[in-house]
Amino acid sequence: MNRRLNAVDLSGRVGVVTGGAQGIGLAVARRLLSSGASVAIWDIDQAAMASAVAELAPLGRVDALLCDQSQIEAVDRAAIETEQALGPVDLLVNNAGIAGPAATVVDYDPAAWRQIIEIDLNGVFYCCRRLVPGMIARNYGRIVNVASVAGKEG
Repeated sequence: MNRRLNAVDLSGRVGVVTGGAQGIGLAVARRLLSSGASVAIWDIDQAAMASAVAELAPLGRVDALLCDQSQIEAVDRAAIETEQALGPVDLLVNNAGIAGPAATVVDYDPAAWRQIIEIDLNGVFYCCRRLVPGMIARNYGRIVNVASVAGKEG
């Protein structure tokens, strides 16, 4: 029996995967493509994105956009470019994030803290804020927010 577990048909759907150029994000992009979706990878690592696109292109329609999700203007720009290239976004996987330094609260650099909040919290908000209105208008949308143990355990 050659039946894939958890198979889902995403034909005609468009997905965005933040931090999709490597690691878990790349695996998610691969799975979305193999399920029939078109995928836009939003990432800050151009070299990793080029490598990811080369790997993923045989699986389906994939686009890669330079996007620092901590910058609302970058998210807006990436959303516009994604919609122009692939169509309206149906699926959002908020995967991009950083863990920051391992330090006690006394020793934690406030600049490092601000960077984590900008990327891991505000970035997710900016992506949702930009893409959710279209999902509501089309009466379809799915969002997955990926978290790490760093956010749970500190």
